[in-house]
Amino acid sequence: MVLALAGCGGGGGGTASTGVSTGGTTGATSAAQLAQICSANNPFRADALEPTRAGSLADERNWIRAYFDERYLWYRDVPAVSANADKYNVTTYFNPYSNFVESINNYFQDLRNPAFTVTGTKVDKFSFLTSTSYWNDYSQGEALGYGWQLSDQGTLATRRVRVSHVFQSTQTGFAALASVQRGDEILSVNGNPVNSTSTSIQNVVNQALSPSAAVNTTFVIRPVGSVSTRTVTLTAANVVLPQAEHKVVIDQGVKWGYLLFNAHIDSAEAPLLAAMTDFQAQGIDQLVLDLRYNGGGYLAMASAVSYAIAGVARTQNKTFETLRYNDKRSGGNQSVPFYSTGRNSVAPFATLNLSKVYVLTTADTCSASESIINGLRGIDVEVVQIGSTTCGKPYGFVPQDNCGITYAAMEFEGVNDKGLGGFSDGFVPQCAVSDDLSFQLGVTTEPMFATAIARHRGLPCTSPSASSALSSANLRGMGASTQRVIRPHWQEAKILKPSATAP
Repeated sequence: MVLALAGCGGGGGGTASTGVSTGGTTGATSAAQLAQICSANNPFRADALEPTRAGSLADERNWIRAYFDERYLWYRDVPAVSANADKYNVTTYFNPYSNFVESINNYFQDLRNPAFTVTGTKVDKFSFLTSTSYWNDYSQGEALGYGWQLSDQGTLATRRVRVSHVFQSTQTGFAALASVQRGDEILSVNGNPVNSTSTSIQNVVNQALSPSAAVNTTFVIRPVGSVSTRTVTLTAANVVLPQAEHKVVIDQGVKWGYLLFNAHIDSAEAPLLAAMTDFQAQGIDQLVLDLRYNGGGYLAMASAVSYAIAGVARTQNKTFETLRYNDKRSGGNQSVPFYSTGRNSVAPFATLNLSKVYVLTTADTCSASESIINGLRGIDVEVVQIGSTTCGKPYGFVPQDNCGITYAAMEFEGVNDKGLGGFSDGFVPQCAVSDDLSFQLGVTTEPMFATAIARHRGLPCTSPSASSALSSANLRGMGASTQRVIRPHWQEAKILKPSATAP
């Protein structure tokens, strides 16, 4: 469960704004002293990573305030709020657990830096909290779902939901076995139209698309390129999905490695190792690294992938990313090297020794994925970016569990070996190309891949095949500027291990 409820108000009385939480069962002031003192109404406390003590909502708020004061990158910009305000002591719901969730989420969200960049981007659009059990499942690559990734566009009557990727899986009842493919459009869910003008029906659709239980769901789907429809029943299940896939294709004598990399989490490591080993064995000439749907994850994995691309000579004695904390913690600033191994393996990645890489991006390319771009440019590997501007997240965090809730307030900013960072407005591609879902991924006619090939041949950004594809995509209203992957925004993350000594 992700803690992301809208504020409903109710209960309690307000006081003058102080910025400090009030009440609680101890006189402690540091986050360490206040940790794991849990409210009886906290539905997640049994999943805490450390032994807990009985406490109250005020105790958990006190921990949050101390956590922000100690670790938050922008601790000086935390707004002054009164912990006694109604929205932090919600009593609207009959369920005391819902009241707790609403209250704690409101308090956390209101402590975030409210400032905007000069271009109008919110400085902190990434800090989040979620249940520790959900976080642990996500970070290991396990998710409850149907084995697909969806892209969403429009609202109510103009809403369209299409399949952007299908994970390969042997799980019974999953999209791959039902022959669902990229580009298929979901028209209805359990008889409820995706483009309903009723918000209540939309809520039912959304709950079915992101299930919270292992259930059977019936979808009416229009296959890509077809005018007819078909009905598919899928069974939601928890399964670890492979977050990387690869292939080698030959175009006019050039051997291209294609690597789709969807998340920097544990389930990506084995397929990444296999991909680099295969690329090295086949002696690829060029590499396309497809990060269009990669919202980030473990920084160590981004470092290892970059090492595999650039090779030993280019990365030796170089820094992949330097992490800069707030001024209270500047003594803990650390340099992340180019790791030769992943987070869990002892075998080093095979190296490709490339001086150039073609990287495919969208607005869903975020955080640790942007670190790959920045880190490689820091050691003079040419990164040819194709697609659309990335999300703009040079920040990261160490996940902190308290009472079964994992908190992720942004703690550090990353810069590359040349000291360059600050990409809060995202990396802008040299070649702007839309993500056209009517083309399968990894084929040379897919617009982004086609543009990479065109650039290698010395042609302008938009090749003839990519140009026609881009035009048809825009006519269908599925341009990259409005099409977003359906996932919680907090999955756009750059994560360090809780040990805080190594990413």
